[in-house]
Amino acid sequence: MNGTPDGGSAPVPDGTAGDAKKTRKPLPQPVLATLLVAGSFGGIAAVMAGVLVALSPSDPQESGPIPGQVHVQDAGSVALLPPTVGPGGPGVPLTAADPAAPPPLPAIKPIAPLTFTSAASSSSTPLSSSSSTATKTTTTKKVTGRPLKISIPAIGVKATVGSVGVDKSGVIQTPPLSKPNLTGWYRLGPAPGDQGPAIILGHVNTRKGAAVFSRLRELKRGNKIAVMRADGKMAIFTVDGIEQVSKSTFPTKRVYGNTISSSLRLITCGGVYNAKQHHYTDNIIVYATLTETKGK
Repeated sequence: MNGTPDGGSAPVPDGTAGDAKKTRKPLPQPVLATLLVAGSFGGIAAVMAGVLVALSPSDPQESGPIPGQVHVQDAGSVALLPPTVGPGGPGVPLTAADPAAPPPLPAIKPIAPLTFTSAASSSSTPLSSSSSTATKTTTTKKVTGRPLKISIPAIGVKATVGSVGVDKSGVIQTPPLSKPNLTGWYRLGPAPGDQGPAIILGHVNTRKGAAVFSRLRELKRGNKIAVMRADGKMAIFTVDGIEQVSKSTFPTKRVYGNTISSSLRLITCGGVYNAKQHHYTDNIIVYATLTETKGK
């Protein structure tokens, strides 16, 4: 064996280095071409593999949600909610606004309320509703502007308005299911056209089919809502925005909080129907402001 024990040079089998040089033959041209092409593709593959490794996340748990999965902890995250109530409209998904967001700005310049009252104060006795807490007005005078009928041309609604209060547990009542085309005005709050937020509720459907507010989610900013009052005046409201919120995170202050202008809130159910509890998971809420009056 030639060379030193520490590997200064590699051993040459079967003769000397000189003999090897003499007997070595050049490779044929086709073989060389094949090797060059293979080497080129091998180099490209190595580069691509390196790029993919560099771009791949180091921790697969940080790569984001798997398609089809829902991360419940993110569903109600304030950071993911828009800062204002959306305008609604065709093709626009309804989402809840940030819980601390105020009502949407008026779509049209408001007019003065038909009746001013300090009774619409939000500091009065709180009452529970099916999805939130409402506020009871302190007025004791007879309400002359109680609503009789409601009309919403954009979604084909022409309905009678009854009145609802609260039950023994403090939950806001809804119109009877036996009358799916009847809406209910929350009589412990302002009348539509008076100062403050008037509340009108209606069912989205019953076991027999669609109810009065089945198309409420189709409303959009700028649509009109007309309410005929007992005093002969018609209060016309313009929609400012619409949202869909979970009943567990109902925006009580945004809906029932006092307003300087005359406001209207239309409320119905939305989301997924819970067959065990016999109610929907969400509420659809329409926000509107008084922009015109007709009549006496």
